Amino acid sequence: MMNSAVFGQLIILIVFIPILSLSGVEGKMFKPMALTFSFALIGAMILCFTYVPVMSSFFLKPSNLSDKNLSVRLMRFLTRVYDPAIRFALNAKKLVLVLALLILAISIYIFNSMGGEFVPTLDEGDFVIQPVLKTGTSLSETIKLTTQIENILLDNFPEVDQVVTRIGAAEVPTDPMSMEESDVIITLKPKGEWVSAESKDELAGKFKEALSVIPGMGVEFTQPIEMRFNELITGVRADIAIKIFGEDLSVLGTKANEIEKLISNVEGAADITVEKIEGLPQMNVKYNRSKIARYGLNIADLNDLVSMGFSGKTVGNVFEGEKRFDLVVRLEQGKRKDLESLQNLYVDSPSGDKIPLRELADISYQTGAAKISRDDTRRRIVVGVNVRNRDLQSVVDDIQLLINNNIELPVGYNIAYGGQFENLESARKRLLIAVPIALILIFILLYFAFKSVKEALIIYSAIPLASVGGILLLWSRDMPFSISAGVGFIALFGIAVLNGIVLIEHFKELKKEGMPHNNDLIISGAKDRLRAVLLTASAAALGFLPMAVSSNVGAEVQRPLATVVIGGLVSATLLTLIVLPVLYSIFGNNIRIKPGKNKPIGGTMLILLLISIPGFTQEKDMNFEQIKQLARENNAGLKASKLSTKEAEAMINTAFDFSNTEVYYHYDQNNLAVNNEPLEVWGVQQDFSFPTVYTSARRRNKAEYNLQNLSYELTEMEFEGALASAYYRLQYEMERQQVYAYLDSIYKHFSHSATRRFELGETNYLEKITAQAKQRELHTRYEQAGEVVIIARQHLQRLVQANESLDVAKIELPELEIKNIGVEEHLVLDYHKARISLFEADASYRKQQLLPDISLNYFTGTNSRLNNYLFGYQVGLKIPILFTGKAARIKSSDIAEERALQEAEDAKVFLKSKYLTLSADLRKYSHALSYYENEGNDLSAEILKTANSSYQNGEIDFLEYIQSLESANQILLSYLENLNAYNQTVIAINYLIPQE
Repeated sequence: MMNSAVFGQLIILIVFIPILSLSGVEGKMFKPMALTFSFALIGAMILCFTYVPVMSSFFLKPSNLSDKNLSVRLMRFLTRVYDPAIRFALNAKKLVLVLALLILAISIYIFNSMGGEFVPTLDEGDFVIQPVLKTGTSLSETIKLTTQIENILLDNFPEVDQVVTRIGAAEVPTDPMSMEESDVIITLKPKGEWVSAESKDELAGKFKEALSVIPGMGVEFTQPIEMRFNELITGVRADIAIKIFGEDLSVLGTKANEIEKLISNVEGAADITVEKIEGLPQMNVKYNRSKIARYGLNIADLNDLVSMGFSGKTVGNVFEGEKRFDLVVRLEQGKRKDLESLQNLYVDSPSGDKIPLRELADISYQTGAAKISRDDTRRRIVVGVNVRNRDLQSVVDDIQLLINNNIELPVGYNIAYGGQFENLESARKRLLIAVPIALILIFILLYFAFKSVKEALIIYSAIPLASVGGILLLWSRDMPFSISAGVGFIALFGIAVLNGIVLIEHFKELKKEGMPHNNDLIISGAKDRLRAVLLTASAAALGFLPMAVSSNVGAEVQRPLATVVIGGLVSATLLTLIVLPVLYSIFGNNIRIKPGKNKPIGGTMLILLLISIPGFTQEKDMNFEQIKQLARENNAGLKASKLSTKEAEAMINTAFDFSNTEVYYHYDQNNLAVNNEPLEVWGVQQDFSFPTVYTSARRRNKAEYNLQNLSYELTEMEFEGALASAYYRLQYEMERQQVYAYLDSIYKHFSHSATRRFELGETNYLEKITAQAKQRELHTRYEQAGEVVIIARQHLQRLVQANESLDVAKIELPELEIKNIGVEEHLVLDYHKARISLFEADASYRKQQLLPDISLNYFTGTNSRLNNYLFGYQVGLKIPILFTGKAARIKSSDIAEERALQEAEDAKVFLKSKYLTLSADLRKYSHALSYYENEGNDLSAEILKTANSSYQNGEIDFLEYIQSLESANQILLSYLENLNAYNQTVIAINYLIPQE
């Protein structure tokens, strides 16, 4: 029972994981509840194992309850009612299961047709009316209309306590609004004083009807806090935001008006408004550039004139004491209201004439963009819809169906849905991830509790069938699905599973006591746990009952949650008491109960908790792949070979290596060509090799890099081969040490037995000392095997070159597989081909050096007396005439190329020969392994078994026993030796290197 209690509370803790994963509004609402519940459960678990047992020992005493006790009489009545029900269910199992599945199917159908909303709308007790006025309505006109709205509401509705209107943006524009936008905030009297309507929706309808006397004005109803939350979270004040994205404002406005007309008759869609993005009246001045040029004017001056007339221009300062004010010139207020004043505005021309502005421009009224709204840098318009007397999901489904079937958008335009619907979709997606994770964790805990998939599935069936009651009670109370109801379903899962654990655990206890698996066991167990099941369900249901019937502020969010839990507990209780015993009677017969094998949960859960603590568990021993990766990171030889490759790569560009540039000064007294004055000469000279020499040198350097790269790959392959050989050698030595450890234990036992037999006079002294000598000999071999393991480990450590000691995982020595099936594509052959290419490139480079070098020389000279400026240049070729040394180097390169060809051929022959030799060795070891695996190992085990039993029974003497042991041991050790030789041969084939 302790296991059941702990697992039940752990499951209830797990079901709150999805709630804790919520974010946004839903997270702020439900996370405190989930955290409080979780901490309370943790505290209850601690108290149940500490405080409650102590208090029980003090105050709970055995006593006989009177038959007149209320709880006794109640339980007897419930038992009398429950007894025929459980007997009928066990006799009509198929009928019960079919009815349960039918009810589940009906509830799923009802759930899919229920509709949904994000969070139930809270009744704030007040209204906000947003009048929808024409674009460009002036401030005075807006004040006039909103004042009229206030008077209508106050005069016709006694429910209205106060009306306050906010127009436009405040001084700190946290909520920017234009002058035609306003919020009419209406505070209402308590509901008991209402006379015009019974509900807020009805009152809103009458408000709207009363305000319809104002022509050209639409109204949108909401609540103050709800409006602000919608706007802060989604950027739209309405419950549903139909966002149309595109580039052309006129197209957006047209499509938005089409949608408004299309969805006006959708049930539940109220206060449909279209965002005003067009229709702002503007005075438009379109200049006639040809006339402006004819009169010698410019557009900049005309723009200043128009700007000065309407917005004003500072022309000076006015002082009043120490105060200074700007002197601004503009048209009178009456002249700024029509086009005529702007058309008659005179402009001074350069010639002194006065020209009316209408002669220079076309001035007219036009409508333009009122505002441009964007989401993700794209223009958009919003059709806002509030929902009344219907759920949000159903309204959105109807709207989407109408729009998809009737609205055609141009290319590049699309529609998205936001508002509360967007929050609902986001929360649903999050729960679709978190809830399955919690359900999987519940199943895992159930499996840990019962060590049986069948029993876990039987209890797990409580989850879908428990949701039946929640769905049906939601439907009966006309409540749509919401995130609040979803949280209720999550909380319900843990309570439903808890009752199943209590009942199944008791069935298992009765089985352990010897009761056969039949209807009597199930009826007896179900009656015994009737009180516990009813108490668990009724306590939880009564705890949620105040929330289900509450009508206070915030009850709209609480009611769906409590409704789901209470309805689900009713169906979960029926499931636990009726359907679950039926399932156990069908599927529980084959579940075996192992007496004394059930371990307490405390140790298991402690181990799981410790494992989950970072840094508590020790690191696992390393396998071959991990060792190989560590060796690549640490081995200095591999690093040096890699650096040689990088060095060769860096040398590629040294092909373009020019000789040093010579800058010289020449003073020549022998040259007296000008007035017998010596000549002073300054010059610069540069020598170049023939151009093809540089390209040939680069080709040679690249060949050197390719050769070095292949050399690194060969080094890496050779290193991996040595590492594999050392690793599997260590595994062989550890296996061999293990065999000697086993043999040492056998000989210790044998030596002890021989000593006892000598003490009892059953044998002679020779047998005793011979047994001791054999035991010491085997123990010495065991110690030697341990030293060999240390040597093998040190060899592997030397290859890896890690700072810390290696913890190598012990594995059963395997038979390795051959990966290299031939030598035709071997890396060594590629390496020799690269050597040949290098010598070819070197010979070509030597031959290119026979071409002449190029010399360029530029110089200038002056005569110190006449200051004459002289210059000249010189181009020359350096032709090699004595090239004995170069010819010798060319011949040397040709010989080196021929040598490389012969070495490549020799390497190929060597590889083939070595491959054939290793293949023959492999076949030899393979035959030996086949014998040991098919016959030898079994024979060794049989010899050892027979020798032990025969010696103990006195059927063989001491010498025969020793010979039998040595024969069995020799077979086992020979098998390991052949397996190691086989693996080393496979490694040699896989990493075939042309070295002896």
